Amino acid sequence: MHIEPSQKSLKIRLRKEIRQKRGAIDPLQRGQWDAQINQHLEEYTRQMKPRIVAAYLAFDGEPDLRPTLAGFASQGVKLALPVVQDSPGRAFITLREWSANRPLANNRYGISEPTGTEDIRIIDIDLVLVPLVAWDCEGGRLGMGAGFYDRLFQPFAQKEKPLRIGVGYELQRLPHIPREPWDIHLHGVLTENGMFAREG
Repeated sequence: MHIEPSQKSLKIRLRKEIRQKRGAIDPLQRGQWDAQINQHLEEYTRQMKPRIVAAYLAFDGEPDLRPTLAGFASQGVKLALPVVQDSPGRAFITLREWSANRPLANNRYGISEPTGTEDIRIIDIDLVLVPLVAWDCEGGRLGMGAGFYDRLFQPFAQKEKPLRIGVGYELQRLPHIPREPWDIHLHGVLTENGMFAREG
């Protein structure tokens, strides 16, 4: 993958700016926004009734979805979390089954991952809750820069399943995120203001 220097430098700058803004959120405000995000997610999935949901554990100021994930588990929804797999050339992620009583271990980025469980096939997952640094209304997503989710979803780029919903705060919205041909769009984004479907 070749990225034009101007695109790459712009993404680096945007990533730094938005992460700083997210990190500066007042803890009380963050708690209120996270509660609103969890409420919107519960309302959305009440109608959707997913059987298998892939999510993430909050890191670097990301919205904390654990209250809703616990609710999913109590309803019999199967959960999965991303796991970084090291391989010659380039690392990648898989989605591995997880429950609250299963052990976690930190990966090389300091992010908690499930251990001792099986990978879940992407095609079997109904909903993927995707962390992000920034987003736009056209389904654009700016991640941490490793390209893990783009490579994970590449075979499903034109499919509606699994449903790819980004999770972030309203202050992470940008008018437009620079896109590369391999960048995979989101079907929608969930923030403290509700669920936004992709435009266009």
